[in-house]
Amino acid sequence: MKRNVALLSLCQGYAQTSVTVVISVSALASLLIIEDKSLATLPHAFMWVATAMAATPASLLMRRFGRRGGFAIGSVFGLVGCAFCTLGLYIGEFWIFIAGTSAFGAFNSFNQYLRFAAAEAATDEFRPKAISWVIGGGIIAAFVGGTLVGNTTNLLVPQFVATYIILAVVPILFSITIQFVRMPKEADTDLLAGGGKKGSGRPLSEIMKQPAFIVAAIGTSVSWAGMIMMMAVAPLSMKICGLEAEVPFVVQWHMFAMFAPSLFAGQLLARFGNLNVILLGFGLFFGGIVAGLFGVTLTNFFLTNIFIGAGWNLMLIGSTALLVTCHTEEEKGKVQGANDTIAYFLAAISSFFGGYLQIKLGWNVVMIAIVAQIIIVPVAVLWMRSVNARAAATG
Repeated sequence: MKRNVALLSLCQGYAQTSVTVVISVSALASLLIIEDKSLATLPHAFMWVATAMAATPASLLMRRFGRRGGFAIGSVFGLVGCAFCTLGLYIGEFWIFIAGTSAFGAFNSFNQYLRFAAAEAATDEFRPKAISWVIGGGIIAAFVGGTLVGNTTNLLVPQFVATYIILAVVPILFSITIQFVRMPKEADTDLLAGGGKKGSGRPLSEIMKQPAFIVAAIGTSVSWAGMIMMMAVAPLSMKICGLEAEVPFVVQWHMFAMFAPSLFAGQLLARFGNLNVILLGFGLFFGGIVAGLFGVTLTNFFLTNIFIGAGWNLMLIGSTALLVTCHTEEEKGKVQGANDTIAYFLAAISSFFGGYLQIKLGWNVVMIAIVAQIIIVPVAVLWMRSVNARAAATG
């Protein structure tokens, strides 16, 4: 069990390295090949549109072919993404570059199920730690991704071409590593073995009415949407402020903050429960926004990225642990797919509008827009607690 979790954590590191690179350079690379600078975050937004669109198909493919097979299929999209991004930059075609970031989105969508694979590979007692440790594998990306960008940006002409060429190693390593994971045998009949049709459980509409699903979906969606808006815009804002050279440094430590809390989040879940961990994540997230509103120095950008990264981690882990209580084994595909589809569509919208707000209105307006998104989190948690209290009182 622990061996599987370790391998899944390593795969998470590979997966998040790709995300780190795309986040670090996509907007800056776009500035090289487009005239309308307000569209610089469009490739980043398309990555999240593709992540959202692929979420349910990825879940269903894993239901049919198993986790390992599904992750292997996803790695192909990572290679395609590297190829199209390289070509788009080399010939100066913006929409080819967008096709590349979209392929990365599909790769990312498959990889989001690593945390669910960890939950399935663990016992009930070990599950919170398994989820948090696998998400924590992204710490690898904080240093590998940042180093890759810093050392390859100007290696070839045009800028960032070498970055995407070398990045192709990542999905290859991912596809190899995942084959050594031994997932537990699913209880449902294996369709590939000629068995009968798997049951689908309760209707999705019924499952989505549960307070636990609603709060889990809100926590997942808001954490992604707010964090992605900040991440999409920060490199642009730093460039405007004359801090472009510091972008890899800030993104590197942002990625570290995104995943480092996973090293102890399992203990937090066990001691304080899902809802309190979600609220703690909200508090850190809000602290990052306050830091961003106080200035546009390197220190402000650094603190904003650190606090929002850590807040995202705790909100996501708390929400994931809550979500797995909402469904049975046979229902997991559609429930996890629906949860992630909602989250990534909101992330895509946030990414696109973040770029527009930054270019037209500035960094402070972006920070205020994030407040408008995340304020629903404590409201949702308090609502669920009141529902649970009423249910306990009546019976």
